[in-house]
Amino acid sequence: MLELVMRTMRRGAVAPLATIGLAACFLATTTKPRPAAPTPAQPVPGSAPAPVKLSHPSVPRDTGGLRVFRAASRVRGMKILVSTEDRWLWLVQGQDTLMSVPVAVGMGEHFAYQGHKWYFDTPRGRRTVLNKVEDPVWTVPDWQYYEEASGRGLEVVKVQPDQRYDISDGYMKYIELRDGKVGWVNVNDNFYAPDGEHFIEFAGKIFVPPSGSEQRKVHGALGPYALNMGDGYLLHGTNEFDENSIGRAVSHGCVRLDNDEVTRLYSLVPAGTPVYIF
Repeated sequence: MLELVMRTMRRGAVAPLATIGLAACFLATTTKPRPAAPTPAQPVPGSAPAPVKLSHPSVPRDTGGLRVFRAASRVRGMKILVSTEDRWLWLVQGQDTLMSVPVAVGMGEHFAYQGHKWYFDTPRGRRTVLNKVEDPVWTVPDWQYYEEASGRGLEVVKVQPDQRYDISDGYMKYIELRDGKVGWVNVNDNFYAPDGEHFIEFAGKIFVPPSGSEQRKVHGALGPYALNMGDGYLLHGTNEFDENSIGRAVSHGCVRLDNDEVTRLYSLVPAGTPVYIF
């Protein structure tokens, strides 16, 4: 039986480096209106209390992080500081700290699937806010489908133009790509393609739309705003299903903020602002 699977995709994308890639968040262009920001989640019974605001970063324990930390300390203008150890972000203007908020950072884990390799981490160093994006749309990367397949023992089928994939079950005939969308054809030769934020699963297989197709674009996954740091890395908001991830090392490379905080950051930070991640 054909199953149309609806899932909340995790944020991220891929920036391949030879045979191993660092993961990040790819944006897609959209004209779709932004939905209202999700209502903040209520505290989970038994969960830890809200963290006390950190007035300044911890001094990094490794040489690479310490180098970035020291470089940031010499900058006197506006700057964004991100500590991957503290899982915290500061917006600093001269001697004033304008923001001090917890963030989610890269999980620091490797993932491999059929010869492909990725490293899901937030890379340290100096970056710059290249531009700011309202209503960012996430483009689902290949590794999202690979993670799903690996975790559930499914086969990945990357749908190609002019190919038909038999799924005969008495009513459905085959899956194909038509007008840029993956869909299925029934015994009456009617074609149906689901909208974005879906993928099609049948008989132990996940059928993957082509890269860049509308079916790969997920609205709301990155929150209401994003600040683009280049190479696919973003400071961005949070999907409503991941609100409790803030303060943890769980992302695939980007720095994730609470939606209220990313809204404030977006309003305060101009393009060109340096970002120091250590």
